[in-house]
Amino acid sequence: MTENDTFAIIGVFASSRAMVETARQLRGLGLRTIEAYTPYPVEQLAETLRLRRGGPLAWTMAAGALVGASCGYFIQYWDEWLNYPLNVGGRPHNSWPAFTVGAFEITLLFAVAAGFFGLWFACGLPRLYDPRLDSEAFDRASADRFVLRVEARTRQVARESIRQVFEAHGAERIEEAAA
Repeated sequence: MTENDTFAIIGVFASSRAMVETARQLRGLGLRTIEAYTPYPVEQLAETLRLRRGGPLAWTMAAGALVGASCGYFIQYWDEWLNYPLNVGGRPHNSWPAFTVGAFEITLLFAVAAGFFGLWFACGLPRLYDPRLDSEAFDRASADRFVLRVEARTRQVARESIRQVFEAHGAERIEEAAA
């Protein structure tokens, strides 16, 4: 095994408190790739793992909205001024107040579509099989057990130190998994 090999260790806990304390201690060791699988949301866990909000998805939706607004306005401008210039009632061809409603609708359409497909891309969907979840430890993760999955590099922290942290907090089951 080389110095940069990545490995994963899974620990199964009976209580959320033990899982949160374990996650805190692992973060204290400098580990950043910690995943938690719980049957219900655990508020302290989000604070411990420092789950981020927003990120690139918000920027993706903003870019989609900007493209949608530009397209929505341009298609109406092109239709009224360049393609079929019909003067009705002496109004100007480039009547931006008349174009705002349609442009707003297209803006919303593009922003929602960018958010939908951006979320799929960020989550790696559609994923029909995830080899990280092959372990039997995940069988009860959605029912009554709390599972922590830690990925680390050999030079970052020793396997035994992660195992000791799991054992110190009363993990029911500890096993290695695919990284």
